[in-house]
Amino acid sequence: MIRPGPIVLAVGKCFVSEAEYDAARAALSAERMTLMRAADQHGAALCICEADPAVVVIDLSLREGSPLAVADFCNYRRPQTPVILLGAGKLMADGSLFGHVGNAAALISHQTPRRDLLALIAFHAGHRMTLA
Repeated sequence: MIRPGPIVLAVGKCFVSEAEYDAARAALSAERMTLMRAADQHGAALCICEADPAVVVIDLSLREGSPLAVADFCNYRRPQTPVILLGAGKLMADGSLFGHVGNAAALISHQTPRRDLLALIAFHAGHRMTLA
């Protein structure tokens, strides 16, 4: 039996366009990882329960629901799952967010190059990514 690779859940607008999402999905797929997405808090909760993601990426500017509620739910249901938070500006730039989100692995800017985001995702999923 072939075991599927890790699942990565992106919550909110983690990618600026559909084309960027498709490119990220293809890059992760080439590394045997599956990229899923949820547009809101409710969808994220369902995916966290059903898909058992290896990494969760949450856009802190999530409009439908609370990004911190998603992170808290992930910490409750999947405490070993690293959460990567995509920050907006100076939000908790002092690092206090790590005190509020128990399984926060990283807080990065939306301006972080997508290639770097994908490498960070792969690292926290336990993969070495060979992006070209």
